[in-house]
Amino acid sequence: MNSSFPKWYYSTSLFLWLLSIILVDDFGIGFVGLCTVLTLWQASRLVTKPSVLSIRFINLVTLLGAIATASLIGLKNSVNVFVALMLVASLLKQVHATHARQFTQICILNFFTYPCLFLFTQSIFAAFLVLILLAVNLAIMLNLEQNLRFKSALKISAKGLVLVLPVATLLVIFLPKLPAFWQLPAPQNQAKTGLSENVDPFNIANLSQSSDLVFRASFEDTQQTGPFYWRAIIHDEFDGRQWKVSEYQGTNIRALPKDPIGTATIIAQPSQLPWLYGLSYSYSTNAKLNSNVFGTVYLKNLSAKPVEYQIDFTDFEPQDSLRPWYYSRNIALPDDINQQARQLARDWDSQSTTTSQFIELMKRYFLQNGFVYTLTPTTTQSDNRIDDFLFSSFNGFCGHYASAAAFLLRSAGIPARLISGYLGGEKNDNQGYYSVYQYDAHAWVEYFTPGIGWQRLDPTAWIAPERMTGSLSQLEQLSSEFKSGLGYSLIGLSNWQSINWLRLQLEELDYQWTRVVINFDKEKQGALFKEWFGSNGQLWAGIFSLFMLLLLSIALFYLSKQLTRHKCPIELVYYNAIVSDFKEQLSGTTAKQHIVELCKLFPELEVSLWQFYQLIEKSQYQQKPLNKLELGELKRLYKSIKRKARK
Repeated sequence: MNSSFPKWYYSTSLFLWLLSIILVDDFGIGFVGLCTVLTLWQASRLVTKPSVLSIRFINLVTLLGAIATASLIGLKNSVNVFVALMLVASLLKQVHATHARQFTQICILNFFTYPCLFLFTQSIFAAFLVLILLAVNLAIMLNLEQNLRFKSALKISAKGLVLVLPVATLLVIFLPKLPAFWQLPAPQNQAKTGLSENVDPFNIANLSQSSDLVFRASFEDTQQTGPFYWRAIIHDEFDGRQWKVSEYQGTNIRALPKDPIGTATIIAQPSQLPWLYGLSYSYSTNAKLNSNVFGTVYLKNLSAKPVEYQIDFTDFEPQDSLRPWYYSRNIALPDDINQQARQLARDWDSQSTTTSQFIELMKRYFLQNGFVYTLTPTTTQSDNRIDDFLFSSFNGFCGHYASAAAFLLRSAGIPARLISGYLGGEKNDNQGYYSVYQYDAHAWVEYFTPGIGWQRLDPTAWIAPERMTGSLSQLEQLSSEFKSGLGYSLIGLSNWQSINWLRLQLEELDYQWTRVVINFDKEKQGALFKEWFGSNGQLWAGIFSLFMLLLLSIALFYLSKQLTRHKCPIELVYYNAIVSDFKEQLSGTTAKQHIVELCKLFPELEVSLWQFYQLIEKSQYQQKPLNKLELGELKRLYKSIKRKARK
């Protein structure tokens, strides 16, 4: 390996390894292990003096790396494999690099590799990281091409990127928002957020171990108060273990209701499913969404970036009865399971004359038998899970209570369905929005009463009424149990006041970035132009864009003129400054000849002049960059020669 290249050239290996760690959820721990091996191999070659690797060996390792990458990630994830191969290719190229041309190729490849992070996350933190990586990458190229010191090269690259930001901002604001001609395919594996269509309620507690953000919501009426039941998926078929998504979840409503009781704006994170979130009976006029017969909304096409939409919500309309086929669907239960629960429901049915009385008997049973709300319920693999819960364990998460209540209602001939979604949310008092996380996943019941229609029933509220407000993370009763499952996330460490403050500030910053930048679409652009330029906003925006383009062209012209001053290394700047003062007295054509002539003109400076020349020779002719001490010595000699020569 050519030791003449500075060690910080190889920092890109660490950056690529960092990207693999950030994308571990998308690429898997096996791929991170592969990148770790390649990075350690690079590090070992830096501290030793290994032989130059043969082309045949490098080609073999490259082939094995490509096969390993495809095997670890899977060929179905085409975008993931493509990005992973770029990471591996850059790491392998780094191991093999021995010439400046090869390092230049690595830098060019990294200009495409680093921004690939945006394919997987569009957070403001990803944006800052990519900018830093690009700045270092550009500094390496400047050092390669112009032999600038790292500090000077990094300063120039940072200035260039900062100056580009206003241009990027204007492009985002004024460029037409055209439909995407390509987007990231839907993920093949389970997404970081979202619910499952077929839910085993006795396993929904696992969702409490994830602190990933699901969505943020704000209300037009800032006085809205909870509890907020965010409906997502309706499950109206029970097979004894799972509640399955209704086959009518994708059936659209024919006419949207009128006179909503509230309006909310929601920014939902990408999910593997199209089902979005709403309150009560929700609907939307957003062109990207459909509104279904259950009063929930869903995406027409999956999105790889956060989706911002507005919903109107209202109360369920009264209904006298259900159609016979739908009534049968919502009381159907598998035979020969949970016989004790069936008998309990028949007993309550004989003791009550109305649905309200039946529910009151159910509530009394839960309260009198000491049921407990817990995030770590007793596990069971029995086919009679609801019997085990009602007559044996007496502890459970929301899924236990909702599934048991729906089963009991159906056993008594009362139509019931299970709803999966989210409950509550952590309010940001500064901005007034609510953040809902994966651990806020919740299940409850909706039952039908003739003349009234569908009504919500949440038996969890009987056992843990404090769970109805705020977020699960704010439930003091389960604080230690909840945070122990989150590991070393910021929420898991929120007992520390300073860490919790930092977490809230970062959340607020990310909210503004997502709302203002990531979701700046055609509608927001049109509204902004209308606010700035009036009714003819599009026309005036075009004129303004041309004017700004002219100004930017002028600014870039002068910037390029200024940057050309830095093309000459500082060593030659010093040398040219000395020679230019005596160009009429010098007849030589080389630097050495000039030094000889200057020694004749200024014999007292002979030692300093030759020391100065030795440093110039090392830098320019031997192609060895000067270290910090040598640059300092060069600057001292330059000042000394200039001062004494003028005398």
